[in-house]
Amino acid sequence: MKKIVLMLVAAFFMGGAVMAQHARRGDKMPDPKVRAERMTERMAKEYSLDDNQKKQLLEANLAFVEKMGNWPGKHHRKENRVAKKEGKRPQLTDEQRAERKAEIEKRHEEMKAARTDYDAQLQKIMTKEQYATYSKKMQERKTKMESKRKEAAKA
Repeated sequence: MKKIVLMLVAAFFMGGAVMAQHARRGDKMPDPKVRAERMTERMAKEYSLDDNQKKQLLEANLAFVEKMGNWPGKHHRKENRVAKKEGKRPQLTDEQRAERKAEIEKRHEEMKAARTDYDAQLQKIMTKEQYATYSKKMQERKTKMESKRKEAAKA
């Protein structure tokens, strides 16, 4: 009887651990509408937006999230996942490297344009004070990320 109880308890804890691992993986981003709604709610609280601003912001956030998309970066490419399992990096030709670099540069330009459009929309939606607070927080986040990158590069 004790063995059965112990086995059930062990199975229960192992099942919980497996579920927790699966939940943390984060393989998929929530769909764009959910992401836009979360952004809108967070920003509405953070910058004290009224209902009209909230509605406009939701539309802007949805458009922005859809433009940014779920672009698969280098970690999501199938050949990189396969190579990682095999313990080696894929060997690219110079032509493939140039192609990937051009693809990345193009995507960065698209993202930069999307960010510029989004900021212009925010300026129209928010009051000057709200937008100033938003700009200040974005600058702080940028500075924080740059310092983290520098620390990571040193390590």
